[in-house]
Amino acid sequence: MNEPFENDIIIANPYAVAPAQGMSMQDAHRHDSGNALAANAEARVVAEVKAQVLMARQFPRAPQASMENILRECKRPTLADSAVYTFPRGKETVTGPSIRLAEMMARNWGNITFGYEVLERKKDERGTGYSVIRTFAWDLETNTYISRQFELKHWRSTKSGGYPITDDRDIYELEANMASRRMRACILQAIPGDVTQAAVDACRYTSSSGLAEKMKDSREREKLVVGTVRVYEKMGIKLSDLEEYLGAKQANWSADSMLRLKELKNSIDDGVLPIGEVFPHLAGNDKNATITKEQTKALMEAAKATGRQGEISDALKKLGIAKFADTPAIRYDEVMKLISSFSSQPGNEEQPVAAQEDKAARKEAR
Repeated sequence: MNEPFENDIIIANPYAVAPAQGMSMQDAHRHDSGNALAANAEARVVAEVKAQVLMARQFPRAPQASMENILRECKRPTLADSAVYTFPRGKETVTGPSIRLAEMMARNWGNITFGYEVLERKKDERGTGYSVIRTFAWDLETNTYISRQFELKHWRSTKSGGYPITDDRDIYELEANMASRRMRACILQAIPGDVTQAAVDACRYTSSSGLAEKMKDSREREKLVVGTVRVYEKMGIKLSDLEEYLGAKQANWSADSMLRLKELKNSIDDGVLPIGEVFPHLAGNDKNATITKEQTKALMEAAKATGRQGEISDALKKLGIAKFADTPAIRYDEVMKLISSFSSQPGNEEQPVAAQEDKAARKEAR
């Protein structure tokens, strides 16, 4: 009954998705369904954002209550001990809130959403992966949106050079670690500066008060000092380095001295301070410490003088160094010595091992 007659005219639906060339109607319907799912997901995200903005407008923050909540949180010793970083830079002392403190302030200030998202993962021309990441902080009440976008190379630096990261878990941890620093900058830009300063002062007061009590008891003092020194020794920083940094022997350390050491460690842990900046002779101990611009220029000029930049580049890659600027500070002399070895004439007994291997390989290929 419903079967079409031979002479019936079939009228196509003008709103249907026309199949592309070489695509069946069934595949076209499947493609249309995929677009519908994507549209539904997008609509759901938009609805969630609108709901957040609407709630922020209906229930605006109470600055006084928010400030009281922040100061109350700053009385917690566990937060206060990791809330502030301090380190010397030239003749000045740099002090600021850590990542943990910034997150706490954003939660208690209210109507602020923050986070990060990995926009894409790619590989460069050398096959090394990298991520494009965007961090943000959005004040839903004032509609102030602050973001930072950056590229992160999937690379782990070591004292011997470094190596690419391929494990998904390692990549995720690297992304989260580096994104949290940019996210802190976004949060601090969204929150009033006087609120941040009050929180920093409150945390320092809480931490210093607790340290002062411990330093009064000889047993607690010894336990605190020994534990602090042991933590720094794991980073390659000796007791003599700490005494020079504080300008006082261990026996004369005060509560203020312990506070400075605690905040210095926060600076290193947060990644705002390379170890070599405070302890120059330990520059190689920092996983991200590389040579200076002047040293990079010196290596490039030395390589250019040999006229064998290509061979030198190949030799560096075998050492795990992608380019001159990535040379670890601790290996500068080693790389310069390698470049100098290429200045000898080909065929000389002092010809570099890498060059000899390449020459032998070409000979076998013939």
